[in-house]
Amino acid sequence: MGKVKKRRPITQQPTREGSTFKHSSIETARLIRRFHVLNKELAKCRSDDSAINREKEQDILKEMEKMGGLDWYQKASQLGQSKSRGGDSSKWLIQTLQSSICDSDLEKADKPLRILEVGAVAPDNYKQHTRWIKVHPIDLNPQHESIQKQDFLTMDPPTTPQSKYDIVSLSLVVNFVGDPEERGNLKHKWLL
Repeated sequence: MGKVKKRRPITQQPTREGSTFKHSSIETARLIRRFHVLNKELAKCRSDDSAINREKEQDILKEMEKMGGLDWYQKASQLGQSKSRGGDSSKWLIQTLQSSICDSDLEKADKPLRILEVGAVAPDNYKQHTRWIKVHPIDLNPQHESIQKQDFLTMDPPTTPQSKYDIVSLSLVVNFVGDPEERGNLKHKWLL
């Protein structure tokens, strides 16, 4: 039996200055998972302002930067939602809506469904369905000029009936929020 080559953990990859972005599904999935874990650890450190946690926070931030930071996380997310890898969450949402609502009802609707797409990595996920869907894509670090730069956690919910959304789509957004209390506040802020 031949030697099995061990994979270096993503946290031991060379700094992004001297490396190129890895396009394999394994590497992008590892980057996304590790970034989420680090985000949660970062939130724990920030909830306790001790000297040990401040030092650990700096170590976490350095590791995130070494991985390529939010930019590489976004690139990994874009690759993860490519058609060759199954597509983005809008594919599932559209199928679910179409199976729940008769197509003729969608065609006859007097106004399109309003969707707030949080964590949008592509501006045209709903392009084929504009006759019955109006989408407002937002993200912390938009990768396209048609996506609004917005932190969902600091965004005020709409207050008038005309500005409210019928659907709020959160693909990998709740996982990205490191603090469990902040994740819980999403429900109280937007759903109640």
